[in-house]
Amino acid sequence: MQSEKFSFYGYDVTVTAEQISTGDWTPRIEAFRDNEPVALPDVEPVGPNWATPDEAVRAGVEQARRLIDRYCRGHDDQHTDGGIGRAS
Repeated sequence: MQSEKFSFYGYDVTVTAEQISTGDWTPRIEAFRDNEPVALPDVEPVGPNWATPDEAVRAGVEQARRLIDRYCRGHDDQHTDGGIGRAS
């Protein structure tokens, strides 16, 4: 598994793994709602890296679900002014 696609609360998400210069793997998350890209917040600008692509994808899936639940569904208005908008 080097990618996973799933739907979560009306968001269509694709998570892939990208190998970085150290040889570790990091997740890449793309989210769409109504076929429009959604910019998820970058709350972990320096996140953990993983030894395998499978680990990176699993971590990315968990992160995407957490971000959508917390920020896109309005559960953290304090940090997002009421939610996340479309990607620009």
